[in-house]
Amino acid sequence: MASKLSHFSLDISKLNFVLQVLRHYKFPEARWFDFGLNLGLPYHTLKAIESANKGDPSNCLMECLAKWLTEGSDHTLVWQTLANALRGMNALAVSNNIHKTMADPVSEILQFYIGRLAQVVLTEESVDLLHTEGLISKDTLTEVKSCGCSLVGDPMLLILSAVAEDHSKLCTLTSILMKSKEAMSLASDIIMEYRKSFPSAVTVMPSCQQASTSTSSRSGQLQDSSSETQVTTNTDATAQNAYEIFMKYKKSEKNIQG
Repeated sequence: MASKLSHFSLDISKLNFVLQVLRHYKFPEARWFDFGLNLGLPYHTLKAIESANKGDPSNCLMECLAKWLTEGSDHTLVWQTLANALRGMNALAVSNNIHKTMADPVSEILQFYIGRLAQVVLTEESVDLLHTEGLISKDTLTEVKSCGCSLVGDPMLLILSAVAEDHSKLCTLTSILMKSKEAMSLASDIIMEYRKSFPSAVTVMPSCQQASTSTSSRSGQLQDSSSETQVTTNTDATAQNAYEIFMKYKKSEKNIQG
């Protein structure tokens, strides 16, 4: 059983992210007015938006969402709120995708770290592993490499979808992140947040040890004049192992600096 989860809340700072999600799932922008009504926005507010943005449904949608995200600041807005509004206007495909992917509790854990993930530059080897382990498609693999090996936009949404569909993919992702020195702290934070939300993580995700059978171990070494410490990670590692690897790395780094 999971402990009480902290849902990924939506506010005005998430405006661009919400727009990306709606466009990713092919929300028909021309229906922005109905969407606004189902979100609970007043009719006169929507008419004012329409008047100020004649013939521009894309901007109308953005202004509609901005109003909703701003006026909803006195209570918690979550993905399920959005999914319910979409269902109310019979946009079932978009509603179901948001409910299934964005409102998934493990996907929401990863969403808390999207900003930090976007700043990580992966190696081409790590990007290849994302494809090999089923986190991104072949087409997305090419897109990520062409964008400097960063996880932004649709590639990140595809990873969220993969994690929502198979929670063991969160373990796979963190193990891949562990291959990059700059992402080790981030991977550790994701693991610890998962543990906090799901205390029985070992039994909840028993397939973590089997999630990545195609990847061999990769070792990294830190050296000084008197000692050599080896840090080994692979995508067969469980979340527990990944965290222990990170702590050993931090200890060895501290010894070297001292």
